[in-house]
Amino acid sequence: MTNAEPRGNQREHILDTALRLMSAHGSTGMSMRQLASACGVQVAAIYHYFPSKQALLAAVVAERQYGSRLSDPLPIDPSASPSDRLRDLFVAVWDGAVQEEAIWRLLLGESLRGEAAVQPVGQALLDLLGPATTDWVKRCVPEVIDAEAVGHMLMGQLFTGFIRMMFDPGLDRATIANEGADVLVRGVGLPE
Repeated sequence: MTNAEPRGNQREHILDTALRLMSAHGSTGMSMRQLASACGVQVAAIYHYFPSKQALLAAVVAERQYGSRLSDPLPIDPSASPSDRLRDLFVAVWDGAVQEEAIWRLLLGESLRGEAAVQPVGQALLDLLGPATTDWVKRCVPEVIDAEAVGHMLMGQLFTGFIRMMFDPGLDRATIANEGADVLVRGVGLPE
């Protein structure tokens, strides 16, 4: 067996390579044999860590540790106006999501193709993100009357931004963030 990474990092190397390949080709477009070849290991090594492609996909997302990362405090100035705090909240969430673009492209693309293996993984991520957005709104903009509704609106703008980014790859990501933040603030009706 050829080892492209030291034994202690083999699982992480497999996960990083799987994310790169699945994001580029979809989970159905990547075989376990292709993954093994790209990692420089035998197929048996892949199956040693991940008994199926669904388990591999779930591990790729789980490895990102979204549950703990979503509880990290966001850099929002509490002395700013409510509308500025909501704008800053959206931009911070957008920036974090863009850093995870490969995961979102994988989950959204596979879901659009009807890939059943991605649906529980995507749902688990949404189950984390929904309460996190509500909590961020409550903590960062306590003036908002219905934090859950605003959290849903924030997620809607986030996904709108990703769609815009996919259909117009030349569009500046900061522009998408600022326009999404403005739409969110106007939709909530916070005073400037």
